[in-house]
Amino acid sequence: MTREFTKQRFEDIRAIGPGKVIEDIELDRCTLVGAATVQWDDPNPSLVVRRIAATRCTLDNAAAIGTRFEDITIDHLTIKGGMLYLTGCVFSRVKLSGRIGPLMVIPPEPGPGQELGPDADQAVVEAYKEVDWALDISEAEFTDAGFYYVPGDLIRRDPETQFLLRRENLAGLDQSKLPEGAGIFLSRFEATPFDSIVAIAPKRSRQFQGLLDILQGLRDAGIAE
Repeated sequence: MTREFTKQRFEDIRAIGPGKVIEDIELDRCTLVGAATVQWDDPNPSLVVRRIAATRCTLDNAAAIGTRFEDITIDHLTIKGGMLYLTGCVFSRVKLSGRIGPLMVIPPEPGPGQELGPDADQAVVEAYKEVDWALDISEAEFTDAGFYYVPGDLIRRDPETQFLLRRENLAGLDQSKLPEGAGIFLSRFEATPFDSIVAIAPKRSRQFQGLLDILQGLRDAGIAE
């Protein structure tokens, strides 16, 4: 049964540890302060957030670590407290649309007093083998965004501003002949196990046109799709 909330404020709602599930919730114009889903123990995320629909909501100082997000739709999301980092997370059928604040999907990190296991990256790679599509960002307007820790081939995108890069196209590449600033996007392959990534020129960024020119230059050079 789906629970519905409208214009509610929630503080310090947290799910900590593997095996927990948050599901079947609809949020309309709600604010979540200090919300967190966090687990470090399972490199193949078993803390699950699924079947969530959120419209015009706000996340204030939120965090997600080692979380699997499934069957989620988010339309217009305000993000406060700086960049929202989604650390070592896996996505399956997650759609972002409308105006979306700054967020970035980044590699797993060790928990307090722990060391990152050697299988951390591979566990995420294996998790994505069961995903038909991960993210739909084709209708999203970001202020800033990075999705290099999501396989690019599993992202539905706007080809005018969201570009697919493939690792195979970098072999023997002379980067000195590429547009200035292109290295920022290409260097992301050093931090991801995936052979394709999506690079974005965020429509709501002050640097939008400059970033778009760089990525269009990569497309003109046959490096970006």
